[in-house]
Amino acid sequence: MQSTSIRKWLLALTLLVVIFWTIVYFYNQSAQKAGNITRIIVEPQGDFSYRQPKISSSKTNKQSKAEAAAFQKVLRQKVEEWLALHRRDATSLLAAFHVLDDTNYLKEAATNFPDNPQVELTILARNAFPEDRRKWLDLFKASSPSNSLANYLSAQAYFQNGQSEAAVRDLVAATGKPEFENYILDSQLDAEELCLFLGKSSLDAAETALAGSVGDTTRELATLKQLASQMTNLQKQELTVDDTGSAENLAQMGTILGGQLNSGVSGEYVLNQLTGIAVEAMMLQQLDPDTSYDFLDGETPGQRLQELDQQKATLVQLDNSFNAIEPGLNDSEKVSFLERAKIFGQIAAMRWLQQQHGNPQNGQ
Repeated sequence: MQSTSIRKWLLALTLLVVIFWTIVYFYNQSAQKAGNITRIIVEPQGDFSYRQPKISSSKTNKQSKAEAAAFQKVLRQKVEEWLALHRRDATSLLAAFHVLDDTNYLKEAATNFPDNPQVELTILARNAFPEDRRKWLDLFKASSPSNSLANYLSAQAYFQNGQSEAAVRDLVAATGKPEFENYILDSQLDAEELCLFLGKSSLDAAETALAGSVGDTTRELATLKQLASQMTNLQKQELTVDDTGSAENLAQMGTILGGQLNSGVSGEYVLNQLTGIAVEAMMLQQLDPDTSYDFLDGETPGQRLQELDQQKATLVQLDNSFNAIEPGLNDSEKVSFLERAKIFGQIAAMRWLQQQHGNPQNGQ
């Protein structure tokens, strides 16, 4: 019975929403947002240094703990000062959470700004309140009605709880939404501003901020890979009852999810593209590799999988080249790379760096 209901949703709704989705709107959406961000820039005050003081080996353990505690007290005072300047708004509390990894700031943001999509997504990425996950998923969908990421995360939770029909409804809804927003750049810029206020160097501030935002994104990507695995399991169930139409529609929705990760602003990051490739490959492997499909623009799954393999190989080569170049960069060059990554995306910045320094793997 459940399988029959699922097939009705898939067959009746998927083709309609896929046509709508093909209006490739999301390539420019997030870039425009990033360009319109207005921020309060606060210069660091005094001679405060973010770095914890080095503890001499000759000092007693009690003295070391006392100095560390004193440092943490001063650090938090500066953070509280910065939060006051920003009226403890949602983004400033999230920045404090990411920089200090203190869940008290996230809890405060959740209490005071439960309708803020950036707060909601951070809570979901960190699974901060697992007992209330459905509540936060529904809040995220309500506050971000055009953001497909909200529906994808919701679908994964429904699958996990054995509610396949509800999961399919969310998947169908997601395929009709061109926007895919995870606020990674917003989060990075807010945390970087706080780090600079705390006295960090430009390089340290950028690296610390990047680590926090990437940490959330990595968790989101892991959830989306789980979703693809759950979709694949459902796809296999449909094939066991010879329902090739539903299996094909699931593959189509998985391909759309992969495309959301693999293009636009999301596709500016290596890990996002690699995840998109993995998601799409999982879904296509269940189909006849030699049959042409309209949703693949007439290609066969076999042909598309070859393209995905080539894309992955290119990304791996670029990443290996970057890893060979990066240790030899000075601080100024690292800052330049990070600034370009914020403006043009990580992959474009990596290619620029490769052009500047040659490809070590080719002996250039």
